[in-house]
Amino acid sequence: MSESAQPEAADAARRSVRLPRPGHLPLPFIGGALILGLSVFVAAFPGLFAPYDPLAFDYNAVLQGPSAAHPFGTDNFGRDVLSRVIHAYTIDMQIAIFATIFPFVFGTAVGALVGYAGGIAETIFGRVVDAVITFPFLVLVIAIVSVLGPGLGNMYIAVGLVGWVFYARITAAEVRVQKRLDYADAGRAMGYTHARIIFRHLLPNAITPAIVYWMTDMALAILLGSSLGYLGLGAQPPAAEWGVQIAEAKNFMSTAWWMGVFPGLAIVVTGLGFSLLGDGLAELLRTRR
Repeated sequence: MSESAQPEAADAARRSVRLPRPGHLPLPFIGGALILGLSVFVAAFPGLFAPYDPLAFDYNAVLQGPSAAHPFGTDNFGRDVLSRVIHAYTIDMQIAIFATIFPFVFGTAVGALVGYAGGIAETIFGRVVDAVITFPFLVLVIAIVSVLGPGLGNMYIAVGLVGWVFYARITAAEVRVQKRLDYADAGRAMGYTHARIIFRHLLPNAITPAIVYWMTDMALAILLGSSLGYLGLGAQPPAAEWGVQIAEAKNFMSTAWWMGVFPGLAIVVTGLGFSLLGDGLAELLRTRR
């Protein structure tokens, strides 16, 4: 083993951890971080912002339009729409995290192993990917939730069973490229174990596309959770969740438009935050490389 190979291998673990200076952050990254930072704060402390109990009925204030007392109006039970939208941040941000964290962790680990091993493992994995992507993602999730029963827990299980494949495919492709580079050969020549080469050297340099995809996937998870809530398969009434609120508003759109418009705007703004953050991360990573 030559001495020149040792610093080359040691440098591999540091290649993916260069942090940008604050003044060089892209505008999409800053915008997305601000939106999501505020969203997380609201989700953590909804009581600081909500003027009313989101579950409290008030039959003297049924279907009132936006006013000083109720800026977003009230619903068909007299509940304050603003308070319900604010408290829904807690549930929907949980959906964004819990529905994607297992697919991200498990999928990237499987992708790293498959991309490094190649051969029969890659062939079997390719058949699994083909079987999953043959069907639309939403159709598969709805089918699994329908079998397991409605509720957020079963939704997380359904998304986990399907969603990890996409992370694994992205990571496997990146690891296949990284394992052919000189620093990977140097690690093998130095006698490093396969686990060390994969998880300490290859994966840190191959995981960035999966992280960017994760940001977008969290936005899609909120849309998925809202869609399942609308269909009665996700969060269940009277929970304050944006999809549930839109489902409750569908019979009142001509007379009480505010019941569905404001939860819909919350979905759009939060999804925009994740999308901007993902675009900003992609730009940062392209600049770094």
